[in-house]
Amino acid sequence: MAEQFGTRSYFEAPDYIVCGGMLLASLAIGLYYGLSGDRQRTSSEYILANRQMSFLPATLSLIASFSSGISVQGIPADVYYHGPMLIWFMLPMTLGAVLSMLFFMPMYYRLGMTSVYTYLDLRFNTVVQICGIISFLLFTLLYLGLITYTACVAVTAVTGISLEAAIVGSCIVCAIYTVIGGIKAVLWTDSLQMILMLAAVIAIIIKGSMELDGFGNVWRIASEGQRTNFFEFDMDFTDFYNGWGFTVGQITYINWTINNQYMVQRFVVCKSEAVARACIVGYIVGEFIFVVLLILAGFTIYAYYEGCDPLTLGYTTKNDQIVPYFVVDVFGHLPAVPGLLLAGLFGAALSTLSSVLNANATLVGEHFVKPIWKEMSDPTYTIVLKMIVVAFAVITLGSAFLVPAIGDAVPVMVTLNGGFHGTLLALYVLGAFVPWCGPKGAVSGYVVGLAVALTMSIGSVIYAPPPQNLQLSGEFCLNDTQLSGTEVTQLVTAWDSNITVSNIENQRSA
Repeated sequence: MAEQFGTRSYFEAPDYIVCGGMLLASLAIGLYYGLSGDRQRTSSEYILANRQMSFLPATLSLIASFSSGISVQGIPADVYYHGPMLIWFMLPMTLGAVLSMLFFMPMYYRLGMTSVYTYLDLRFNTVVQICGIISFLLFTLLYLGLITYTACVAVTAVTGISLEAAIVGSCIVCAIYTVIGGIKAVLWTDSLQMILMLAAVIAIIIKGSMELDGFGNVWRIASEGQRTNFFEFDMDFTDFYNGWGFTVGQITYINWTINNQYMVQRFVVCKSEAVARACIVGYIVGEFIFVVLLILAGFTIYAYYEGCDPLTLGYTTKNDQIVPYFVVDVFGHLPAVPGLLLAGLFGAALSTLSSVLNANATLVGEHFVKPIWKEMSDPTYTIVLKMIVVAFAVITLGSAFLVPAIGDAVPVMVTLNGGFHGTLLALYVLGAFVPWCGPKGAVSGYVVGLAVALTMSIGSVIYAPPPQNLQLSGEFCLNDTQLSGTEVTQLVTAWDSNITVSNIENQRSA
């Protein structure tokens, strides 16, 4: 990377090699599975891997699919500004995993279900099923646009590549290996990308600890700054950042292993029910470890900037800019390391994108294509599934380009996602534990529940007071080698403009 203000500001050859190598490896995996076995010519192989997947790729894919670029950037930033209370969202998620192991996963596996929404048709009727499918498809597409845009903003900020090119390129690469390699390629590329995510987060922890003479000092500084308090359970239910906000308030995380198609699809591709059960356990344990590492990364970044907070000093303008700022500030002079970190962030987005593309194609194929064209041959159906993947990739492309126009509506969209998932979860719980409830009751309950959930979700965003950051300071910022506020803000933001690092350097040279 070229030298700027004592640090490197954009990619040079080693960084491009590392980041480009991740993309090429993903494509190579897709080509391998597209040219081996049955060459993805049957629907069973394409969307179910012939139900022969082993524990490791299925488990790593589960963890990678749940994690995204938003998690890798957002969780450390949340810890930096608000503390580690978000770890309590793992409680409802663990409860969901237990319910899935005991009730839902055995049902999906033993009945040979390809889609989780087949259950709604069997239990109630097609109307209830279609309600669930449309809700899932709509919000996954909005979510995909958000995570794709977020990851590409980071790419743009440090490489000089235009935002448009990054978005188009990521969607093309992901669509290619998903179309060619099917679910097998998705699982193994997810595994690769999960390893890169882990490497990126661990690198932040290790490098930050080295700068502060050991992790003991990191913990001490974080503790003195009240960042290590894991037990804030006060009775103020309007305060999002307490234990109740992340347990009761995030109860919809139960649904991730119960009725989330792209998560459950990892269970049903396993070679046996025992392997599927082990995958759920491995997923919860692995996700907990990964979240803890992200929290430790938040501690590390806070300790590094103690008394020299970039937001207080005006070096950044938003809370979620702290991770890319840290990467630019600390790793900018190390060969290939920024490329590794960016590959981890970018891989987080690609893993979720490929998983959802395959899952959405499965839903549309099973519930809309097959019922209409009942005489379609299996090879033709497989080709149609691949075309659906391409169509959803194009829609994701459009969704990503709409994110800047949405602006402040992005938090609303994320909140509405919880509202929809909550009502979907209620349908499954109702069907499983209330045997006397019929289709009319399910539909009416869904409509009323959705209306209430959306009203509360919208109200919580519109009328909620802004979250209060924990104490921050800029009074001890004596490091004159740090990047200037205006220049670093331009560098790590790239949110509402096409300003890139190379453009900034050109402006300074003029």
